[in-house]
Amino acid sequence: MNKGEPGIVTNLPDESKLTLPGGVLRLRPTFPTDRLPIAVALADERVSRYLAALPCPLDDRTLTEYVDFLCGSGQVSRTLELNDEFAGIVSLSDQIMFWVAHEYWGQGVASSAVNWLVDHHFACPDGRPLKAEVHASNVGSINLLERLGFERTEQVKRRFSFVSETIEEFLVLFLSKTNWLNLAQCNANGTCSGFK
Repeated sequence: MNKGEPGIVTNLPDESKLTLPGGVLRLRPTFPTDRLPIAVALADERVSRYLAALPCPLDDRTLTEYVDFLCGSGQVSRTLELNDEFAGIVSLSDQIMFWVAHEYWGQGVASSAVNWLVDHHFACPDGRPLKAEVHASNVGSINLLERLGFERTEQVKRRFSFVSETIEEFLVLFLSKTNWLNLAQCNANGTCSGFK
């Protein structure tokens, strides 16, 4: 399942497994059969409040369109399973997007999955810079991205949130291949304190 447009990773293995302290994280292609666990996880407003484009609770049409998007061409998507239980989604199209079911927060699922996808993306010779747009109050995701070398821009996007039914702010962060490689080098040397 190697999809994508020029500059977006196309060399992903169909399945990968990463060992975390809490068990084995499996990253596999997203399928239409993931519809039910996606709906259950996104019914939790603690998760869905950060996803401005999706209402909570999800209606059937929106859920179908979202799953079709995740399974469609022009982007890559992986379903995350921790110890064979659905844990979330990581995807890359014009930006990197991820979310994790609340019961898996703080277990390294999101950081491991995003790190894995970014690493594969920048392994491509033409790996273009990555963008992430994160809800301004989603401190956990902002910190995760900054630990991985993403840098905040001055740009703030305002979007209508279907969860809060208000206009909310999203921060824009970017990661260049140079920053990624520099971070990998300082991690290898153990010299990462203060890296930004």
